[in-house]
Amino acid sequence: MDRIIFHIDCNNAFLSWEASYRVSKGGEIDLRSVPSVIGGDREKRRGIVLASSYPAKKFGINTGMSLMEACRMCPSLNITPPDYDLYVKCSDALVHLLSTHTPLVERYSIDECFADVTGCFKDTPAAFADRLREEISSKLGFTVNIGVSTSKLLAKTASGFSKPDKTHELYYGELLEKYFPLPVNNLFMIGFRTCVKLYSLGYRTIGDVAREDPALLRKHFNLFGLLIWSNANGIDHSPVRPYEDRPKGIGNGMTMPADAESPMEAYPFLLSLCEMASQRLRAAGMRAYVISVGVRTKDFTHGSHQQKLSSPTQSTKEIYNVSRLLYNEMWKGVPTRAVSVRLSGLTADGAIQMDMNGNEELRQRKLDKCIDAVRSKFGDDCLQRARVIHSGAKPVAVTTHKDYPKIKPNILNGA
Repeated sequence: MDRIIFHIDCNNAFLSWEASYRVSKGGEIDLRSVPSVIGGDREKRRGIVLASSYPAKKFGINTGMSLMEACRMCPSLNITPPDYDLYVKCSDALVHLLSTHTPLVERYSIDECFADVTGCFKDTPAAFADRLREEISSKLGFTVNIGVSTSKLLAKTASGFSKPDKTHELYYGELLEKYFPLPVNNLFMIGFRTCVKLYSLGYRTIGDVAREDPALLRKHFNLFGLLIWSNANGIDHSPVRPYEDRPKGIGNGMTMPADAESPMEAYPFLLSLCEMASQRLRAAGMRAYVISVGVRTKDFTHGSHQQKLSSPTQSTKEIYNVSRLLYNEMWKGVPTRAVSVRLSGLTADGAIQMDMNGNEELRQRKLDKCIDAVRSKFGDDCLQRARVIHSGAKPVAVTTHKDYPKIKPNILNGA
């Protein structure tokens, strides 16, 4: 029996989730029905567009555009800052619902999942996908596209054929008709630079790449060329890996209210992110071996550095000190627009090998636990580090929805 794989892709995720939540709480305006975007600051109108409504798209407003440019295109644009805590809850709610149908659910990103539904239905895959879409819409309050195939690669391609709220099928026998005519930029794992190079070599469609000699693609792209050829021919046997409750990494990023013209201006926001990440790390009872820092500059250039520690940590001070060094390594004099911190290589918090600074480690551990307890009781703003005061950064870079302290499968219906 062939596998049946679904790729579930949330339509306009951040904006749809924000709109669904507001409607469920009695909001009068559905952000999906008016020109609106998620991203940046409502008052200062800084940052970039993370998601845009379909009415906003009619004005030419798309993801990645600066808010300033978006406002010029639509002066009446409704701007809503992102609430990542809510979005994670919505994503978890989707995973929970899918898991009631099959244990083989893989979260691919915050708004995408794969599900192996082989043997989970009695009629047809498309009919089951339609019922699943209706269930997600009625219970969670937002719509999804579902791509159906016998592999993850083709299911993901199918889900993007046309939107919103649709089911699409793509099987190996339909490659010539549905897959090969697609533009080459539709190839999975193909970035902008690779796409430009493929185009310069004369490849216009996925079919052009699929019919090429794989040895020639390897000559131009090394081993990656073989993967390009394999994807172009729809070859993918990778399994759906079930979602694990244990996180593989903890972190977040932010677009600063104003570009940081120097490292000193960026440090408070870096510290705010470190406070958030370390606080979540301690709450999860874990430590991290790897600290990563990412930046996006004023000209939208991306960069990241990471460092592996000799022993795992959950100390805010140590995480911040390492993050600051990593940031300094990337500083080239170009103003910073956005910064992120991520902790990975996670291990359970337990007995650790103390070094020469063991007493300092114990003092920091007690201090962090005390700060966490006070903030948990009185709020994140009750304790602020001196570097953050008057900087424009929050004491802790995290938002909390007290309405939903625990994840529920029907989170947006309030049941």
